Amino acid sequence: MLNNKVSKAVRLAIAFGAASTAAFSASSFAAEEGAEKVERIQVTGSRIKRTDLESASPVLVLSRDDLNVSGQLSIGDILQQIPAAGAALNTAFNNGGTGATNMDLRNLGAQRLLVLVNGKRWVSSLGSTVDLNTIPSSAIERVEVVKDGASAIYGSDAIAGVVNIITRKDFEGVEVSVYGGENLKYNDGRQYSADITVGTTSDRGGLMFNASHVTQQEIWAGDRDISSMGNSSTTEKGRLRLTSSAISPDLRDSLLAQGYTENNAGKSNAGFDLVPNGAGSAVGLDSFRDRAGDVYNYAPENYLATPQERNSFYVQAFYDLSDDVRFVSDFMMTNRKSSQLLAAMPLTIGSSFGAAASRVDIHENNIYNPFGETLYGDASRSGVEGYIPFAGQRRFVEAGNRIYRQNDTTYRAMVGLEGGIGDTSWVWDASYIYGKNSQDVLTTGLLNLTRVNQALGDNCNASTSCVPLNLFGGAGSITQDMVDFVTFDSVSREGLELKDYTVNFAGDAFELPAGVVGMAVGFERREESGYDTPDPLTQSGETSGNQRDATSGGFRLDEAYVELSIPVFDGLTIAPAIRFSDHSAYGSNSTAKVGVEYRPMDDLLLRGTWAEGYRAPSISDLYAGNADAYPTLTDPCNSDADTGVVPSLPGCAGVPNGYTQANTQIRETRVSSPDLQPEESESKTFGIVYNPSYVDGLEFKIDYYDIEVENSIGRYGSNRILNECTSGSNASSCDYIDRDANGNIVDLRNFLQNSGTYNVEGIDFYTAYKFDTQYGSFRTSLDLSYVMTNEFDGEDQVGVQYGDAGYPEYKGTFALDWSQGDFDAHWQTRYVDRMQNYYDVVGYTPSFPGMAAEIGSYFVHDVSVGYALDAYNTKISVGVENLFAKEPSPEYINNDYAISTNNFSVTEYDVNMDRFVYVRATIKF
Repeated sequence: MLNNKVSKAVRLAIAFGAASTAAFSASSFAAEEGAEKVERIQVTGSRIKRTDLESASPVLVLSRDDLNVSGQLSIGDILQQIPAAGAALNTAFNNGGTGATNMDLRNLGAQRLLVLVNGKRWVSSLGSTVDLNTIPSSAIERVEVVKDGASAIYGSDAIAGVVNIITRKDFEGVEVSVYGGENLKYNDGRQYSADITVGTTSDRGGLMFNASHVTQQEIWAGDRDISSMGNSSTTEKGRLRLTSSAISPDLRDSLLAQGYTENNAGKSNAGFDLVPNGAGSAVGLDSFRDRAGDVYNYAPENYLATPQERNSFYVQAFYDLSDDVRFVSDFMMTNRKSSQLLAAMPLTIGSSFGAAASRVDIHENNIYNPFGETLYGDASRSGVEGYIPFAGQRRFVEAGNRIYRQNDTTYRAMVGLEGGIGDTSWVWDASYIYGKNSQDVLTTGLLNLTRVNQALGDNCNASTSCVPLNLFGGAGSITQDMVDFVTFDSVSREGLELKDYTVNFAGDAFELPAGVVGMAVGFERREESGYDTPDPLTQSGETSGNQRDATSGGFRLDEAYVELSIPVFDGLTIAPAIRFSDHSAYGSNSTAKVGVEYRPMDDLLLRGTWAEGYRAPSISDLYAGNADAYPTLTDPCNSDADTGVVPSLPGCAGVPNGYTQANTQIRETRVSSPDLQPEESESKTFGIVYNPSYVDGLEFKIDYYDIEVENSIGRYGSNRILNECTSGSNASSCDYIDRDANGNIVDLRNFLQNSGTYNVEGIDFYTAYKFDTQYGSFRTSLDLSYVMTNEFDGEDQVGVQYGDAGYPEYKGTFALDWSQGDFDAHWQTRYVDRMQNYYDVVGYTPSFPGMAAEIGSYFVHDVSVGYALDAYNTKISVGVENLFAKEPSPEYINNDYAISTNNFSVTEYDVNMDRFVYVRATIKF
C-alpha cells in the first residue's frame, strides 16, 4: 500500500540538510481526493522532495545498526570495505601516511569524491580530500553513498559520487558506550573507545551533545612474517663509493695495496665500493672491506598499523522561532594525535644524491678521514676536469628512529534558518558554515646537512663549537655528541579555512497533466584559503629529507543551480539539473545532469542518469610550493659502456663523452600550476530496481556505470620530459631540465597540467531478503562490484595489483543477520578477486625470482553476537574480525622487490592477519 511504502521510506530516508530537519525537510501532499496525507522526503542526490526512497541515482545506505555491527571504529575504515570503494589513504600507511583516512569510489581518487555532513560540505585538506577520522562514528545515524556524478547538484569534486553522513537527531536521554578489542594471537593492535550522547527535545526545540574518545595502538611490521623484511643498501655500517678518477693515483695505489677490489677497472666509472669494518672509533685504510651485498632490514623498525588518539565533540540544536521558521545549528570539533615510525635516517652525501647532498665535502683535515685527501661532493669545487664525485651512505642508527607526530585539529560550525512559505509546498533554508583544519607535524631524527658538512670539514673542533663526525669507524663510531651536533627536530604547520554561504528553495513549480513539476533552486558561495609552512631547514634544503617550499593561496567559488522533476506520463519522470560556477582562479563553467525514472509496474523501477561533472583545482594544485622528489630514471644520454661516447641525440648536445649518471635516482622538483583548468567528466548509469510484491522483503538492484574523466590534473612526468628532450620530439621539454658541466641532471621540473584521462566502467549488483520464521528474523544481503574497465591514460588496470593500489575485477560482501528476542548474531564475508602482480604484467618476473606472478583471491569472515538486557537498557556485543586469521598473498618471497611497503596492499587486505576480538557495551538512561 502507498502509506506503507512511504512509511518505510521515511524510516530509511536519505535525508539531508541542517542539524534538525524534522519540521521542514518533509512536506505533505494528498495522493488522491480524500486520501491520508503522506510525507515527502529528500533523497541524497537530489534537492527535490519525493515520496519514494529509490531515485534515478544508485544509492547505498548504511544504517546505524550496520555501523554498530562492524568492529571498526572509524567511518572511513567501514566505507573502505564496501565493494565499490577503491584504494585510499588509511592508518595502515606508515611511510607516507598522515594519520588520515580517505574514501575513494571506483579508483578515481579520493579528491574526486565529495563528502557531505547533513548535506553540506565538510572541511577538506589542501589537496581537497577529506579525513573521515574527523567525523566521530558515535554521532552518525546513517551514511548514504551516491554512486554517480552529482556536480550539477552539489558542485565540485562529485565526479565519482557523494558520501553524505547523517548525524543523529531528535535524541532523548543519555547513552554511554564503551568498546575494547585486540588481536588474539599477537596481543597487539589494541583499540579502545568511549562515548556519551545526551539529548533532549521539546515542542519548540532540541539539543544533543556527543563526546567521543578513540585510541588505536600500533602493530609492528616486524611482527608479521609477510612484512618482516625490507632491505636497503644504506646500512648501519655505511658505504663509501670512491671513483678512481676522483682520487689521487697514490690513494688508488694504496687502496689496491690493501687488497680492495677496483670495480670496472679500466673504465670511466672504475672505483672502490667500501664498507667500514673497524672497531669503535678506530679508522685507517685497513679498517674497510669490499662491499659484498650489505643490506639493512628496515622493516622491524616500521609500523604496520599506525597509532593514534582522537577526541571529538559534537553539539546540535534547533529552535522554532515561529510556526514557519526554525533556527538550526551544529558544531563539531575533533583533535587527532597520530604518529608514524620509520627506521633511522639514511645519510646520503655526494652529488649523485641531489643538490643538497652535493654540498658536503669530506675534508682531508677531518680528524677521522683515513684517506689523506679531500673528497669533494661536487665537481665545481674539485677543479678536476671530468671529475666524478664520491658517494657516501650510512644509516644513522645512533640517532634512533624517525618519528612523525601529527597534532591535527578540525572544527566546523554551522548556523542557519529554514522554513516554509505560507500554505504553499515551498520550503527554504539558508546557512553559513565556518570550518578550519590545522595540523602541526613534529619530525625527529632528521640530519642538518650544513652541520654534517661542518663536522666533516676543516677546522672542526671545540674552539669552533663543532663536533667532528666519524663516518669511517665501526659500530659505536658515532657518539651522542656527534648525534646532537648534526641532528634536529622539524616542526611544520599547515591548515585550511572554509567559509560557505548557501540559500536553497524547493517546492512545486506548476502542474502538468501527468502531475506536479517539482523544482529546486539555490545559490552558494564558497571561500577556501590554506597554507603549508615547512621547517626553515626543510625550506632551505639543508635537511637530509626532501626540500619543500611554503604554500599559501586560496580561491572563491560562486555557484547557482536549478533542478526540476518533470512527470511526463504515469510512471515516467525526468529530472534535469544545471549548475553555473564562477571560480576566481580559472573563470566560469557549467555542468548538467538528467535523470530518468520509469515504473512500468509497481514492483519495477527502470532508471538511468547522464551527468557532467567537474573538479576545481585544489589549493595544492594551484599554489603548492616547489618540493623535491627522487624518482628512479635512466638518462638516455649515458655514454656507451664500451666506447664511452654519448649518444648523438638532440637533447644530449653538450653532454661530455664518458658521462654516466652517478645515481639512478634523479632529482625532480614538483611544481604547482596556477593556470590549471577544472577537470571534466561525463558519467552514465542504467539500472533496475525490483521489489517483487509476491515475495515480501525481497529486493534486487543492478546498475551499470560508465565514467570518463578528461583534463585530469596530473604531473607531466619526469620520464616523459627526459625522453622528449633527449629524442628531440618536444624541444620545449629541455627547458625543464638543468645539467651541470659534467652532464649530470641537477634538476628536472615536473609540472602539473590538464592532460590525463580516466575511464571506469562496471556493474554493481545488490540483493537482500528479509524474512521471519519461528526461529527468529533473518536478513541476507549480497553486494557485488564487477569492474569491466579501469583505464588511466589508456592503460587498463583491471585485475592488476600495483603496490598498495589494487584493481580487482570482482569485490563483494555477503551478510547474514539473525535476531530473536534479546539475541542477535551477524556474519559477513568480504571477497577480493585474485590479481596479477604488476611486475609480472610488465615482464619483470624472470628478473626477480621469487616474485609472485599472481596475488591470490581473498576471503575474510567477520562475526558478532549481541544480547540485550532490557531491564537495564543495556546491549552487549562480542565480535571477531577476520575469524580464520586470513593472511594476504605476499608480492615477493621476502619483500626485496615488492612494490608495496609491506609486501601486500594495505588498502585491499586486513593488516591484522589475526583474529581481532572485541567487546562493545551500550547503556541508555
